[in-house]
Amino acid sequence: MALHPRFSGMPHPEDERLRAVLDQAHVIAPQSVPVVDRATGKTVYIQKYGPTQANTGPTVYAPATDNSGYFMSYRFQPNNNCYNYSCDIASNSFAQPGRANGIFLNFPPTGTAVVTGAQADGLQWIGTTYPSSSYLNSSSGHPVCLLISDADTSLGWPGDYHWVRFDQKSQSWSQKDGGDQVTDFDFAGNPISDPATSNWTVNQGPTAQSSGKDVVANYAFYGYLFVPHSGVGIL
Repeated sequence: MALHPRFSGMPHPEDERLRAVLDQAHVIAPQSVPVVDRATGKTVYIQKYGPTQANTGPTVYAPATDNSGYFMSYRFQPNNNCYNYSCDIASNSFAQPGRANGIFLNFPPTGTAVVTGAQADGLQWIGTTYPSSSYLNSSSGHPVCLLISDADTSLGWPGDYHWVRFDQKSQSWSQKDGGDQVTDFDFAGNPISDPATSNWTVNQGPTAQSSGKDVVANYAFYGYLFVPHSGVGIL
């Protein structure tokens, strides 16, 4: 049986738990937040599985205590993705760049679109050069890294994005792959010294279009952004 691809950042369009809905009658989560889509003017409802928990201090790799453990299996792990973890905000809604501000990403998510959404949420573009110490050791925020996986529709891969977070106390990087657990390794199990040069290759397994062959997705470096400790809102 062909498998559906899994995503690090984007919600699967067939996942009724995570997708935005047009009618509150179709909300599965215990909470929902109405948002007006800038492109259509329609109100959509974002499903939330718990209250938002945010860390406004220095980032630290401590999965058990980070955001009161909200990124862990016993709390809200499957409802928070790489964007949640990188922003250090557990919205429990599988947050999407820009969605809190009416910007909705479509497949394939391009680097430009993801950055535009993130900037609407309050993130700031740094560039493609490794962040300087003024960013790494800032008392007002922390750097993150954006990766983009281009679509290959011939194989049933619609594209995706991934975020990686700089942890200031350990001066290293960590990440959360979709609804999976938090880790300080890249996708090959190596410590992340620089996300731009780390391994971000994922074997997705077969899809309906791949004729039984495994689909291998690669997430490529796009750039670094800065997450201020105040003024950022994600959903």
